[in-house]
Amino acid sequence: MTSVFSAVNAGITGGAPIPSSTGTPTGYTTNQAKAALVTPDFVTVYSALLNLPTVAQVNQALHSISAEPYASMQSVALEAIEQLGKNSLALTDRSVPLTHTASFCKLDDGTLIPADSPNRPDTCDERTKTVGSRWSLLLDGTNTEASLDGTNDLASLDYNVFSTIYGLQYAFSPEWSAGAAFGYGQARLYNYEYANTHINSDTYSGSIWGIYRPSPDWKFSGLLGYMNLQYDSNRTMAFGGLNRTAEANWDGNGYLASLEAQYNWALNGNNNDPDAIRLKPRTFLSYANHQQGSFSESGAKSLNLAVDSHTADSLLWGIGFTLETPIKLNSTNRLIPRLTVGYEYDFMGDANEEHELTASFSEMPALGSVDVLGQNRGANALDVGLSIEIETSDSVSLYAGVNGGFWSNGTEVSYGGGLKYSW
Repeated sequence: MTSVFSAVNAGITGGAPIPSSTGTPTGYTTNQAKAALVTPDFVTVYSALLNLPTVAQVNQALHSISAEPYASMQSVALEAIEQLGKNSLALTDRSVPLTHTASFCKLDDGTLIPADSPNRPDTCDERTKTVGSRWSLLLDGTNTEASLDGTNDLASLDYNVFSTIYGLQYAFSPEWSAGAAFGYGQARLYNYEYANTHINSDTYSGSIWGIYRPSPDWKFSGLLGYMNLQYDSNRTMAFGGLNRTAEANWDGNGYLASLEAQYNWALNGNNNDPDAIRLKPRTFLSYANHQQGSFSESGAKSLNLAVDSHTADSLLWGIGFTLETPIKLNSTNRLIPRLTVGYEYDFMGDANEEHELTASFSEMPALGSVDVLGQNRGANALDVGLSIEIETSDSVSLYAGVNGGFWSNGTEVSYGGGLKYSW
């Protein structure tokens, strides 16, 4: 910053004195500030920084005026986009596909028609048959609370991702199903280590998926998703007698593609037995993309930032298993505890360019811009989850669960529940 005021050494005089944040003279004038291509207010800020008594206070002040929280928000946005895919696909497989028993009339040619059909013959050779449900209504709500540890002089922080999903799925045949969903949620960053900073976003999402079951043993799923993130932020800077808050509003767009393969292994009995204990190994590959538009802050005078547009990516691979131990309560009700263990690797988790923004002081473009890194989750994660589901009839399934994620640079806890209704 000292070079900014080289005009002072050139002997520029005249203009009004510029006061410090405490009202004492800074030693600079408005003419000198103009020659240095800065505002008088920036001279006041500069003076406040110079007068901070310790290196720790200077470091904290510099962190508070930088765009680091916005860079760290890239990890939170990618997490929200990834959860859209994870929660949607998990919701389609909360239980063994629901079935119900129906009555049919057998015609002379051997075909079956529903017993309540208007075409029912006068004499009905009635029999019952277990049939699969074609339609499923899927509802889910999940909340994630997480903390990221500061590394390489970056700030620690907390974040929260809340999401709801409302979907429909249709079974074209025992092998093929497809579904679609929309959702609303929120993604928030708070408890930023060096300043009172909050970044909030409302999220609006949609997804479509297809499921192929070539046999009772295998299930293959593919999903495409989109998310719109509507951000607002406030960033407080308090040092050397200054106390200012910068505010901003901007939009982001998220895109998602996921593939998953799962094997259904009945440890006792067979895969057609809904009460069999099951081990379900699975693997998935998911790509998330977050595109954020440029924006400028207001309310903090010369400390307002202009942030350039940015694109962040995540390529996530995972492997793990789910153990199901159904407990039959009566002829129609079952309780299904589940234990899930998995490992995830983000190929872009440690890449600087995914969590790096370019920013400048919006009122002083002549000072140029600077690239700022934000904290990330890291590349590796261990997931452990426990959930419980109850099928209360042939068509209704309720569930609730909790999951812990242990990333290289932080931890998260997710909890939620939902409903699956089939007909």
